[in-house]
Amino acid sequence: MKQFFNTHFLSVMLFAILSFASVAHAADAVKEISVNEVKQFVDSKAKNVAIIDANNENAREDAGVVPSAILLTSYNKYALSELPADKNTTLVFYCYNSYCQASHAAAERAIEAGYKDARVMKAGIVGWNKLTNKAGV
Repeated sequence: MKQFFNTHFLSVMLFAILSFASVAHAADAVKEISVNEVKQFVDSKAKNVAIIDANNENAREDAGVVPSAILLTSYNKYALSELPADKNTTLVFYCYNSYCQASHAAAERAIEAGYKDARVMKAGIVGWNKLTNKAGV
């Protein structure tokens, strides 16, 4: 009985460690990108880069969107078909501001789906508006 308990306990612990490691790996794979870098992508109409808005409609009405951004239907339940088909495309996610975590969740979902380069503009649309001098934020 003791041997069964030890084996079962070790199996449960190994499963927990591996589960945590895969979640931590996705979070580690998300890189941050500055608003200035995103602006350079937008201004140059960079190929193989997609800017992706993870905000909801209220946030978009309040603060607007980055030009040419793909608007996700949901930050955590969006259809993968909303993303570019090429999984080598650099994906730049953003949400409202540096306190919002929707962009991180959306980026992690993309990484788990096999996208190679998912980044987060942590400053969000508020940071974008501050850099581009948009009013109302």
